Amino acid sequence: MSRVRGGPGGAGTARRPKVLVIGPTPPPYHGGSVATEYVLNSSLRDGFELIHLDTSDRRGLENAGRFDLTNVALAFVHGARFVRLLLARRPDVVYIPVAQNRLGFWRDFLFFLPSRLLGKRIVVHVHGGHFGEFYARTDPLTRWLVRWSLRGVRRAIVLGERLRPILDGLVPPDRIAVVPNGVADEHGGVPPEAIGAGRSGRRVVYLGTLTRTKGFGVVLEAAGRLLEELPDVEYVLAGELHDGEARSIAAPYRTERYRDRITFPGVVAGREKAELLRGADVFVFPSFYPYEGHPYVILEAMAAGLPVVTTAHGAIPEMVTDGKNGYLVPQRDPDALAGRIRELLEDDGLRTRMAAASRRRYLESFTVERWAERMAAVFRAAVDAR
Repeated sequence: MSRVRGGPGGAGTARRPKVLVIGPTPPPYHGGSVATEYVLNSSLRDGFELIHLDTSDRRGLENAGRFDLTNVALAFVHGARFVRLLLARRPDVVYIPVAQNRLGFWRDFLFFLPSRLLGKRIVVHVHGGHFGEFYARTDPLTRWLVRWSLRGVRRAIVLGERLRPILDGLVPPDRIAVVPNGVADEHGGVPPEAIGAGRSGRRVVYLGTLTRTKGFGVVLEAAGRLLEELPDVEYVLAGELHDGEARSIAAPYRTERYRDRITFPGVVAGREKAELLRGADVFVFPSFYPYEGHPYVILEAMAAGLPVVTTAHGAIPEMVTDGKNGYLVPQRDPDALAGRIRELLEDDGLRTRMAAASRRRYLESFTVERWAERMAAVFRAAVDAR
């Protein structure tokens, strides 16, 4: 059901521009739903009247991107609600996080078509790094649909400088804005120099959807090898097992042999997530997910002051500098991952320095306040654009 965030301005104040925000909210937890939640609950409410069209599908992650009758029905229900909101609320800006696959973009067309016909200012947000490849590989009709939909958008948001090229030829360069993700500080304003105090060097954490391309199987292989050398280290892999393939990958490590050494606590959120990260020593996320952009989980680990071992994928190198606040390892390489984990666990000084560097980098660039300032600037530019 659609909902409105933010009330009217006070007497004598200028009218706040209305922004119609399209997107799902958790559960299930994934990048898109978390991003929508951040928009709706941020300080953007102070400068804009946010109107929300909730496109959530509560059935779980396995249904994402599938072609079935329920998904088709949901698309048309959401499209009809969207048109009613356009006509009744008359937003100044329509904010559309665009899909990076064929079926998803055809669903998004239900938002683009009435918005363009009614002359609305459109801001699109690409929450990942796959859009250029999707466009290049899709069928001619969908490519035409993408070009028509993006023609005339007032602003297009990408997650990093490395990702500007994914919109080459589709959006003029001067209309592309780089807005890295930001996350809330759940750690009480602890200064970087104090963030690693009291850690034991005995817990490695992975956080995210447990799916093959996010690299959780690579983490398990690395853990299995390291436990022969460092038997007192615990590996925690928190998140939802995405599908049957993921359950098969995890099955050999959910046995008595690995009891208390490799654990799967399921989805963690809120205080439980913050406490898990506070109790960790090293964060690992060796993703090769095709749609990866600027992962929230890495930012959460940086906010917690953790050295991060990850891959040079999407905009991740704009978050983690190899050798400074973590390491970038080759994709699908459990030996390289294990080597960097071992190095961090065995060198307290190195781990502490990288922990402080992560926390410092987060405070400088990736707080939710900094993100909201950048988003507000994009919305204002869209409102003012001619």
